[in-house]
Amino acid sequence: MISKKFIKNLKTQIDAKEDTREEIIKQASSITRKSKYAIFMIHRGDIENAKKELESLEKKLKDLLRLAQKSGLRGEAFVSASVEEFLEGFYFLEIILGGKIPDKNSFYTSPNEILGALSDLTGELVRAATLDVSCGNFSSVKKYKKITEDLFGALLQMNLRGILRQKRDDARRNLKRMEEILYDVSLIGK
Repeated sequence: MISKKFIKNLKTQIDAKEDTREEIIKQASSITRKSKYAIFMIHRGDIENAKKELESLEKKLKDLLRLAQKSGLRGEAFVSASVEEFLEGFYFLEIILGGKIPDKNSFYTSPNEILGALSDLTGELVRAATLDVSCGNFSSVKKYKKITEDLFGALLQMNLRGILRQKRDDARRNLKRMEEILYDVSLIGK
């Protein structure tokens, strides 16, 4: 027969792993939500608070990734989603501040997470262009269109499948929207 002590040890291990999993899901969800809010703040011009929020989130994300790696859950979709959303906000802030997208991050990211963030970034650039045009600021549209075009060009070089292929298709639509915005702006002579 099977010893009760053996079964009890198995149950303890399973329960501990499930508790860790639930904690990681909770932290990942919080990082995702707060990253989305930082992006919202950037769109509203609250750059300083968005920057502070993203700096704080970077520390939390590093801790989360260490815990996820240690517990064997680093490859889970909910962890990758939080990394992608953070990167999207981080990259967006860099562009708004006039910088460029960094070649490296301060923590390990998979190529898929980076590509997902870059694809989604094109949507934020369209929103930024739309908001700027609605406020009468036409000068940024060309810049955002060029960045969107560069991002889409980079994505075209990749052999993407599944969700990343869908995200690349979204980036294509975002580039088209950006071209339409630029065309509309050109019609009014700005």
